[in-house]
Parts: sequence; C-alpha cells; structure tokens
Amino acid sequence: MKKVFVGLAVVLTLFFSMYFAEAALAPGLNIVLSSQNPYPVEPGGTVTIEVELQNNGLGQATDIVLNIEPKDPFTLISGEKETQTFNRIAPSDSVKVTYKLYVSKSAISGDYDVDFRYYTKGDTSVTVTQSVSVDVQGSPKLVIDSIETDPKEIEPGDKVRFDVNIKNMGTGGVHYMEATFNSSSEYIVPVLSGGSYYMGELNAGESKKAYFDISIDNDAEYGTYSAMLTFNYKDDTNTPQTTTFKIGIPVRGKPVIEVLSAKVEDSDFKVDIENIGTADAKALKIALIQNGEIKDSAVANELKPTKHKTLRFRGFSFGRAAINITYLDEKNDEYVKEIPVSIEKSIYAEERAEGGVSPTVTAILIVVVVLESFYVWRLRKRKK
Repeated sequence: MKKVFVGLAVVLTLFFSMYFAEAALAPGLNIVLSSQNPYPVEPGGTVTIEVELQNNGLGQATDIVLNIEPKDPFTLISGEKETQTFNRIAPSDSVKVTYKLYVSKSAISGDYDVDFRYYTKGDTSVTVTQSVSVDVQGSPKLVIDSIETDPKEIEPGDKVRFDVNIKNMGTGGVHYMEATFNSSSEYIVPVLSGGSYYMGELNAGESKKAYFDISIDNDAEYGTYSAMLTFNYKDDTNTPQTTTFKIGIPVRGKPVIEVLSAKVEDSDFKVDIENIGTADAKALKIALIQNGEIKDSAVANELKPTKHKTLRFRGFSFGRAAINITYLDEKNDEYVKEIPVSIEKSIYAEERAEGGVSPTVTAILIVVVVLESFYVWRLRKRKK
C-alpha cells in the first residue's frame, strides 16, 4: 500500500509541475484561425491563412516562439517563415501571423488540421501544441473524353448505341449523377428509356461511360443533327449541379442506285434507274456496254433518295449487255456498279423492222376474223 501512495505522489507531482510550467510559459495563450483565403481552397491550389495567438491570461507572455508544422495535404510555400518569435504579448492582447500553404492535388474534400507548436525561447522542455482547421473543397469538372457509336456510320432508319465516356478533370467528387440525352430534332429520338442513364459516383480523375439507345428516323436527311447531353449530380457539399454538352450527330446515309426496268421502246433502249439508298448520289455516269465497248452513255448531276430517272440509249445491238453506273456520295467516295441486261426485240420493234405486221399480230387477227364470222353465221341461222 505504501508503494501505491508513493507512485501516486510521483504522478501528481509530475502533473502539477507540468501544469505550472505550462502556465508559466503561456498564461492563457491560445491559437485561433483568423481568416482563410480562398475559402474553401481547392486541391492543387494555394491558401493563405492568418492565425492569431491570443493572450487571454492575466500576465504577460514573453519570448514566445511559434512554430508551424504543416502535414499532408499541406506544404509551406518556399520562402515562408516556419518560426516566429514574439518578445511580449500583453494580457488580453494578441499577435497575428500569416502563412501561405500549398494544398496537394490528391486531397479530397474535407476539413484538415494545421498544427502549431509554441514554447519559451531557449526552453523546449515545455511545449504546447494546438491546431486550426482549414477547409479544402474540390470542384468537379466534367469533360467528354470520347463518343463511340454502333454502327459507326449512322444512316436513316438506324437504331444507334451511343457510348459516351465522361471524365472528371476537376478536384472534387461527383455523386448521384444521372445523364440525359435529348434532341430538338423530330428525326432523333430515344428508344424507350434509352435517353437516360444513371452513373452514380465519379471521383476526381476517374472516367465512366454513359449508354444511350437512339433511333434515327427513316426520313432523316444527310446532315449533322444537334443534341444535348445533360449531367445532373451533387458535389462534395451535397449541392445540386448541372453540366451540359452540345454534340452533333452526323447522319451520312449511303446512295444505292438500282435498275428498275430496261426494255426496247421505239428505236431506243430505255433504262429506268432509282436511288433506293439514304443519301444523294452525285456525278452519275451511266454507260451501255456490249462486247467490251461503250455503245452509248449519259450523265446526271445528282439523284436524291427515292427519286428515279429515265435514260435512253442508242447504237445498241440485240443480245447481252451491261449497264455500268458510277457515282459519288456526299463524302466524294466513289461507287461502281455493273448490272447485266438482255436487249430483246419487242412486238413493236419487230413490226418496225419488217415494215409490216408481225406473225404474232397476224395470228391474233386471224382468230378475231374466225370468231367474228362464226358469230355472224349464228345470227343468220336464228333469223331463219
């Protein structure tokens, strides 16, 4: 029991000696943060803080050394004094000191302590440590990193998947983010719920994809259609934020020229062509080829989708032939098609060639005469 009392006496002696030593060092000294600029400060930025060393005691404090001891995410700017000495701080008086600190880019939003230590000059045996709180608040910054579409070449009538890669290039986090696709064009519409996508969290420096399913109307023409991507979210302070991007959707389409019909009419070989594609065909050149030789040709400036054109060729021979078609799309890419055809004589062509009535027509006339004679004979028989 005696040893217990001895131990307790030693502890109490040390406690009171430290208390009175500290009281002698700093009778009522206290550190508070006077100002922070900017408030809050962003990660990667510089903040100026002003601290006030107050003497709230009844006696004066002399030869007080104040030392700043910043730790992550703070670093004292080069050239700033780490240690300050004050010869005298009167009762109910204070001194102010300013420091510039760099904030690490990797800092996340929150309040961080900056430590200070003060003691009597020449005597560090009794030291008091206090902290002030500095507010660090990052700001998100969303950018479109890339956009991919499936299919890559968008044509009228397509159902398109948009993969939009969003990156947070800011210093703060994004929370509860929802992405929305919208277009003012009647030709660009979302498929069911494909116009919105929930993305959730996106920390600073991270990337994430949003997916949209969009329908391109069959009547959409060649061109670039505008659309809006809107991102609604909350920042690290739980404040609602909105970021909007304007994008262009290129609808290119493809011209497809087909032969609708080909036949001899009078002395011409008549060919009807149509653009069954989804884009204009430009600089059309159509040639009639037989035995490797161009018999006749025609040109046209352009042929729009669903439009047709009639061409007439001369100088041909009956038999096998080919229609050779070349044209350009809106990107000036060239298309070449060669369609085989057979040039055959028509009834009217036979008549013109022989200068009289064709055998087929003659046969028909004979049948008509026979039937008419039979009809007249029956009428006469009834009258008798």
